[in-house]
Amino acid sequence: MSFPQVRTTALEFPATVLKLLRVEIPEGLFPPNDELLKKFNPKAVVIVMIDNFGLFEAVVYKPEALIKNMEVLALLETTDPYALPLIKRLLKGHRTDFHLIQYIKNHGKMTRVICREEDMSQFDFDPSYTVRPRDDMATYVEATKHIAKSELLYLHFLDFESLYAQYGHRTPPKTLLEKIVRRTDNWIKVLLRQARVGTLFIVIGNHGRHPIPLNYEGKLAEWRKANSPIAIMFQKRHE
Repeated sequence: MSFPQVRTTALEFPATVLKLLRVEIPEGLFPPNDELLKKFNPKAVVIVMIDNFGLFEAVVYKPEALIKNMEVLALLETTDPYALPLIKRLLKGHRTDFHLIQYIKNHGKMTRVICREEDMSQFDFDPSYTVRPRDDMATYVEATKHIAKSELLYLHFLDFESLYAQYGHRTPPKTLLEKIVRRTDNWIKVLLRQARVGTLFIVIGNHGRHPIPLNYEGKLAEWRKANSPIAIMFQKRHE
């Protein structure tokens, strides 16, 4: 399967999002990725975070809506590809005195975060812009309420991570993994339909909360080992 690829880094991500939203970049951040800036000109940005979803799952399970709409597959280079350190890099860059979501909100953009309770303290989300659903279904429902009126919408799906955790050292059944991939893909398809023209989707997959040994062999094992955090990116160009 061939994807249009762009190499970027987690440290470039905050400034790239700010530039895409036409928000002034503060001093001290890593500069934005020029290649991504040339490809998109959004009016709003939706960031979808999916734990334990990456290039491997995209290749093996072929999520229809993501692949059909994808304009760029950004490979996110980072020193630590697991969920907590990666998300912190994406939100803060290399600084401790900066937070992407808060900074964008402070600059007058309509901002909403939809995440679980534990994300609040781990990623320093403020209650003023955060909705805390109980599960992925509730996350999706809340997203449908806010996507048409948010200039920055961040949501976090966790069922991939929960499934891997449930099976521990055993490989989760392929049918369950595929079902979650297709379900999440269908949700993103609905959100794309409901979004305003000009909305940029950035669907980010990370390595999950913890390393997980999987019993794949041959090519599947090679792909899984090489799995890197990814950002599938596409913009709604017309109704």
